[in-house]
Amino acid sequence: MRQLELSIFSFDSRLDFQSGYVRQTLSYTQQSTLKDILQQINPKLFGYQEFGVDRDFIHFRINDIAIFGNLYIDELVSKFGYSWVIDPLNKRYAKKDLLLNIDMAFTKYQSFFQTMRFIAPSEQAELKKYIPINFIATCHDDEYCGDGFLLYIQWLIMRYPLYKKTLLQSIAHVNGGIFEHVCVANCLFPANNAIDLQIEALQHELLNSSKTFVQKEWIAFGQNIVKQYPFECKNVIMSDNTTSYPTNFMQNILAHNIEHK
Repeated sequence: MRQLELSIFSFDSRLDFQSGYVRQTLSYTQQSTLKDILQQINPKLFGYQEFGVDRDFIHFRINDIAIFGNLYIDELVSKFGYSWVIDPLNKRYAKKDLLLNIDMAFTKYQSFFQTMRFIAPSEQAELKKYIPINFIATCHDDEYCGDGFLLYIQWLIMRYPLYKKTLLQSIAHVNGGIFEHVCVANCLFPANNAIDLQIEALQHELLNSSKTFVQKEWIAFGQNIVKQYPFECKNVIMSDNTTSYPTNFMQNILAHNIEHK
C-alpha cells in the first residue's frame, strides 16, 4: 500500500468567512482511482461534517492543474508526486469545499439571454454544463466571456443555424470576446487540446465567413491568428494528451457538441 499526503480545500459559504485546508494521509493501491480516494476522505473534518465534492463528474484542481474525470492514482502520482493540494476549479465560486456555485456563475449571462429571446429556458440551462470549463484557465478577468460559454455558443449555432450571425456577433466584441481565449491544453491533466481546437474552429469561422459584421480592428488581428494560433495551440500538446478510458465530465461536454453536428 502506498500513501498520499493531501491538503484539501475547505469552505462552506453557509458559515465560513474564510477558507482553510484539511490534511489527510490516505492509502491507495495500483488499481485505485480518484473516486476511491474521495470516498476515503473523512467528511467529519469539514463544515457540517459534510465533504462537498461531485464524485460522479469529478472536476477540481490538483497542484493548480485542472482535473476532469475518474483518473487512476498511479497516473496522477506520475505527474504530481505523493503530495497534493486539492482546490476547487475556482475559489471565488466555491460553494462547499470542492463544489462550485454554478448558479452564481450563471447570473453573468442574464443580459445575453435577455437579448437572445429565441433560446428556450431549458436550452439556457444547458449553459450550466459548460461553466466549469470557464475556470480551466486562471488568467482571465470578469470581462472574458469564458471558454465554456464559447463552446455553448457553438452548440447553439448547431441548433439555430438561422441565428448563426447573431450568435457569432455576441462573441466578436473586442473586450472579453472570443479572441481573448488562451490555450488551455496544458492547464489540464492529461494535457488535451480538444477545447482549444473547438474554439479555434469557431474563431476561423467567425473571421473567414462573417467579415461583413466583424469589427474592422479584428481583420488584421485575425490574419495573425490564422498564422500563429495553430502553432501556439496544436504544437504544445505533449504525448500524454489522451487517456485509455473516457473522463466522464469532459468527454460528455465535448460529445454534447459533436453529436449535434
